[in-house]
Amino acid sequence: MRGVEAESSAWPSGTVLSALDAADRDALLALGTERAFRPHQTLISEGSGDACTYLLVGGCAKILGNSADGRAVLLSIRVAGDLVGELAALDGKPRSASVVAATPVAARAIAQPVFLRYLEERPHAARVVHTAVITELRRSTSHRIWVNAAPAQVRLALVLSHLVEAHGRPCPDGIRLDVPLSQPELASLVGVSEPTLHRALTDLRARDIIRTEYRHLVIRDQAALDALASGRGRPGAASR
Repeated sequence: MRGVEAESSAWPSGTVLSALDAADRDALLALGTERAFRPHQTLISEGSGDACTYLLVGGCAKILGNSADGRAVLLSIRVAGDLVGELAALDGKPRSASVVAATPVAARAIAQPVFLRYLEERPHAARVVHTAVITELRRSTSHRIWVNAAPAQVRLALVLSHLVEAHGRPCPDGIRLDVPLSQPELASLVGVSEPTLHRALTDLRARDIIRTEYRHLVIRDQAALDALASGRGRPGAASR
């Protein structure tokens, strides 16, 4: 059991690979073919009809959608241990979003029949994958509700709290988010304009909740961030 736990802990908490037992994880890692992607290279294009699933084994990728006016909107971030493209494999419908490498990405490209056979033969793995899909859909629904209703700082705190949970790494000053997001990308994920995001970040820096670096953030006071995300913290004046 300790060996299984040690192998599981090698993958970020909350990812599919971290939730699988050793046998199911090894079997999934053995599927498909190795693929490598450069930063900004597209893994999946929105609207395409292919149904390949990608298992990320290194790096991180951005999930992008297109708004009504044609702008690319950042919907989510996926890291090593996550699956991308699994929805098309499960329902056979065109891609609902694009997936683009944010860093150098290593992945296993798994054909739809192979992926579906894996799920059929391994019921526990199928439950893990379906739970991951449902969790992401619930998170997306919650995110849309907050984007429409909450003040900018609360939305930002909510997004940062999720990123901490999924991609945070302890460091001497707190928790470092090893996700290379530019301010325009973070603004689209939060659902605010860039000037509004800048004001919200300035407020969190002034309260020593965060420290900003180039394309990185350090969470210095997670308790205060979580309180703000839940609506218990003091919201500032920034708005949409």
